[in-house]
Amino acid sequence: MNIERRLTQKADGTLLLESGGKVAEVCTVSEAARTLKRTRRQVYRYIETGLLRPEAKMLGEWLLDAEEVRRAASRPLSVQPLPRGLAPLFPEYDISALNAGRDRTLVLARVLENGGRADVDWAFRRYSRAELAAFIKEDGARLLGPRSLRFWSLVLKVKPGELPEWRRSGTWRA
Repeated sequence: MNIERRLTQKADGTLLLESGGKVAEVCTVSEAARTLKRTRRQVYRYIETGLLRPEAKMLGEWLLDAEEVRRAASRPLSVQPLPRGLAPLFPEYDISALNAGRDRTLVLARVLENGGRADVDWAFRRYSRAELAAFIKEDGARLLGPRSLRFWSLVLKVKPGELPEWRRSGTWRA
């Protein structure tokens, strides 16, 4: 079944998507990132998790409902503060500005690499075993040292993702 879609741009730069007889105002991922005050990567994560639903993909670019993006920008992210005890792991950050959900990759990398027993216990209470395993598979090879990566992959019974070339060879080439 083919649905005819037509993308038009008004004089003020607004994009309109005509699809199946209805017209909706849409925006690109870059425009959504500016509206949400987030990076493009974070917007793609919102699409992956279902926080934002794309209307269409045209010429390799996701088009998002502009009204839905404005609604997402107006509602605050749920506050998921980190315990104050984790502050030494994040010296360059304001601990109150970090969000355990939004900044999961950063938090897990620091806690699993340098955290103490209490920090690791908190991480295992806060994140599900599946989330921890997914971190090891997707980002562990990139963000953890070899010893930590091996340890946590054994504890969580997962095989880490492919090591970057510079880690496999043991040398760094610019």
